Amino acid sequence: MDRAAGHRRAEPTDLGPIGEADRVSISPIRSHSRAPAVGAASNAQTQRGAWLVALGVGLLIGAYLMIGTLGHDPWKQDETYTFGIVSHMVATHDWIVPTNAGQPFMEKPPLYDWVAAAFESVFGAWLPAHDAARLASAFFTALTLGFTARAARVFHRASSWRDARVVGTVALLASTFVVIKHVHDLMTDVALLAGTSMAWYGLLACVRTFEADTPAADRTQALNRARRRAAAWTGAGVGVAMMSKGVFVPLVFGLAALAVPVVMPACRNRRYAFAALVACVVFAPFATIWPAALYARSPELFKLWFWDNNIGRFFGFSVARLGAENDQHGFVLRAWMTSALPVGPLALVSILARRAQGLRDPAYAITVLLVAIGMSVLSMSATARQLYLLPFTPMLALLASDAVPRLPSRVRIAWDYACRIVFASVIVAVWAVWLVMIGPSEHHAWLAVLSRWLPLDYALYTPSGVLALAVAITVAWAAALRVAATAGAWRGVVTWAAGVAAIWGLVFTLLLPWIDYSKSYRSVFEDLAATIGADWTSGDCMASVGLGESEAPMFEYFAGIAQHPIAPGAPTACRWLIVQIERGGAEPSVMGWRPVWQGARPGDDRQVLRVYTRGSRASG
Repeated sequence: MDRAAGHRRAEPTDLGPIGEADRVSISPIRSHSRAPAVGAASNAQTQRGAWLVALGVGLLIGAYLMIGTLGHDPWKQDETYTFGIVSHMVATHDWIVPTNAGQPFMEKPPLYDWVAAAFESVFGAWLPAHDAARLASAFFTALTLGFTARAARVFHRASSWRDARVVGTVALLASTFVVIKHVHDLMTDVALLAGTSMAWYGLLACVRTFEADTPAADRTQALNRARRRAAAWTGAGVGVAMMSKGVFVPLVFGLAALAVPVVMPACRNRRYAFAALVACVVFAPFATIWPAALYARSPELFKLWFWDNNIGRFFGFSVARLGAENDQHGFVLRAWMTSALPVGPLALVSILARRAQGLRDPAYAITVLLVAIGMSVLSMSATARQLYLLPFTPMLALLASDAVPRLPSRVRIAWDYACRIVFASVIVAVWAVWLVMIGPSEHHAWLAVLSRWLPLDYALYTPSGVLALAVAITVAWAAALRVAATAGAWRGVVTWAAGVAAIWGLVFTLLLPWIDYSKSYRSVFEDLAATIGADWTSGDCMASVGLGESEAPMFEYFAGIAQHPIAPGAPTACRWLIVQIERGGAEPSVMGWRPVWQGARPGDDRQVLRVYTRGSRASG
């Protein structure tokens, strides 16, 4: 036992982004013996193999980041108003007040919008503006995957990025339902996810330095550097989270930081207090510069952001006006077990399996603590969506990776074969739907079950390059099944991740134009612009009644017409009026106005848009 302990102390463990001189010994789980050199030819072959593996991983990550991110218009709900804010920033260079379709939008801080505006400015000459802006999500998702991998190495004390526990954690995270759905969207929550991952990695790395702490003078300097760097990552991550979505995640990490000395006696000293101070210093610019600039611009808008959209949404006194109430009992638990599949249930398995024993590992205890605090705050909040679970999925993925080796062999095999059967069926179904939709229109009725969401009269066309990509995705999925058979305890994880990624890839290659037609406002607003175009003059303006935060920016983007909101029945100098109402609902007073156009998104059966004029008859 003494020899084993001595051997474990002899091998250094990576604490993250620190130099070779900063590496310290932190008891890794296992060591790897080095094989003797077998000649230059063998080394060259090994290097080529490593490059091929790196290339393959790069292609997989690139495909994951890009498929579903590019190639479609902004979709309701979050993408439309986010793109409206980004477009306003690009056009006006106003970086202080997020503005959507001419109206201040103070729900969230503007960090994601800044980054998206930068991507649009750089890549807008080669890509549609909305696709260029959406590259911000790919950027933040790459950060999320990278910091999750770092956290997994620190947590598991893994000596290699290729450790199954590291790769498995990232695969579990990337294939979680709520993650793969939202990290491809143009929305600020993707930046929140990246900031949380960064902060969580820094906290774990900082804690590990205290585990390794000894009085040895030759190690103190390296430990202090590693600790300061980890604390800086924590401060920066919490800052990114705060500038992405507000005070929720900073509150969770603040409470967790206060609890660390409780679960880890080694942190009850000045060194931990100094590390916390470093984190606070790094966090301070994020927490002060933009809020101070916003307050200087408009104290009313600052109050709307901080008091109404942060404090008010939590306690509920602004929910009636701002919406998004949480009136579902057990909401967080249901989201944990459904939207967070598979990491939610697996994380629960890990927690139940370890129970009090898990508290002996400070990194494990702190991860559970962060999740527990986050879920508790969400449960108490007056505002909640399944999306709000997103920033905690990296932590759940790490707990899930701890659970996988604990699963009985029969459960792992059953998981593997269930995934093969279910995902193979879905993949075949996607190809079958595609074949029907590219065929004669009279056969589209076979897909009547989809007519609630997708118009069956759409003529689907698939370019040859896209078709080749879909075939490649299917072949890659089949190859992954062979790899899964040799993955041991991780076979179910490999099959799950490969199946989820393949289905996502096929839907967003073969069926994307059809889905985009249903969810985009392009067709409806381009039709509107064509209808009124002949009668629209350079001095005209468009008043609006009830036009939503999603419809207003898309109206300006696709029709090129800015709208001017007015109250129902209020006077206006504009000779055009656009009204948005619920189908079958009461229409506002339009006395003196003549209807010229009516329409709705192809996939929207709840709302309708109508345009009126007081001038000469519009053509068409």
